[in-house]
Amino acid sequence: MFLTTVLGFSAVLLIATGFFIHYLQVGLDSKSSVTVDPKPKEKY
Repeated sequence: MFLTTVLGFSAVLLIATGFFIHYLQVGLDSKSSVTVDPKPKEKY
């Protein structure tokens, strides 16, 4: 029972960490910032 709990909890932690790293890689993509908010042509 103890081994199953430890392995299950470790698997959940690994999956959550993988989702978090994937979210950071997709969310912090600097190339997409140009299409969302392009650089203004005129400087005020």
